[in-house]
Amino acid sequence: MNAPSQPCHCHPWSAWVLDHLQLGLLVLDAHDTIVFANHWLLTHANLTSDAVLGKPLLEVFPQIQDSAFERALALTVASGYPSLLSQTLHPAPLPIFLPTSQRGNDKLLRQSIRIIPASRQDSALMQQSYTLIQINDVTQPFMRERLLKAQAGRLKGLAEVDVLTELGNRRRLDEVLPQAMRSARKAAQPLSLVMFDVDYFKQFNDSYGHLAGDDCLRQVAQRLREVFRRPQDVVARYGGEEMVAVLPETHGQAARKLTQQVLHKVYALGIPHRGSAVADRVTVSAGVAVYEPGTELSPEDLLKAADQALYQAKSGGRNQVCGPM
Repeated sequence: MNAPSQPCHCHPWSAWVLDHLQLGLLVLDAHDTIVFANHWLLTHANLTSDAVLGKPLLEVFPQIQDSAFERALALTVASGYPSLLSQTLHPAPLPIFLPTSQRGNDKLLRQSIRIIPASRQDSALMQQSYTLIQINDVTQPFMRERLLKAQAGRLKGLAEVDVLTELGNRRRLDEVLPQAMRSARKAAQPLSLVMFDVDYFKQFNDSYGHLAGDDCLRQVAQRLREVFRRPQDVVARYGGEEMVAVLPETHGQAARKLTQQVLHKVYALGIPHRGSAVADRVTVSAGVAVYEPGTELSPEDLLKAADQALYQAKSGGRNQVCGPM
């Protein structure tokens, strides 16, 4: 390495300052050989100065070969302009590690990396081109952002859950149904919608009280979850004692078969219901509607069709399912 043409007028405390900076500093010469690495960098990379100084960058950090970091470095050297590696797209370009006491599932330290080439004037004074790589620890902001996103996701999830039944609520249904219909249209697959109603539920509440009514709804909701358990299925409380199941990629016959399973499971619960004109226990009625790609049905139209099928089931004696075969 060529020595600078000007003598060094560094203050005696400069080395102390460099080694106590809470960021990483790496200096490369014109051949991408490491000529300086500060204490912070060596500590977090689990390296010694003997293993780094005078060695090619790729020999010390072979992980960066053909990476965004290497491309950014080459572009900076060629253009003469500084560059900043996106910490969002490339959160951990260098194998630099968190202290053991701070490690959880992640071991790598999240990094913001700025690559700064020496100016022509400075290169002339030093008789060689140098490149400074500055590594900032952004682990804490990164973790805070990830935590905030997770919390926001949980809050959004809670805002779309019916507290009583733990099914989706009406907001969830209003969000999911249009999306599911769009997906069905794109995939050219049918989508079924099933609307359920607990038979003579008002009479049940009058006879056994609202606490028993709440427990009844929770048990019915659990039977729906047991039957409609595919990841793409969505079950929501529509209002009162009515519940709705959105079943992507499901034709009418399959929807009716699944719905009949729900009716059998609810009947098998054996929840006493002396106010029912159907049986001595709680039962449910259901109506099925099907969206076929190519038809001009809106989400409201599909809900209305399911409600009409449910009305037929109730008018026909309850504890049954009606709708297209």
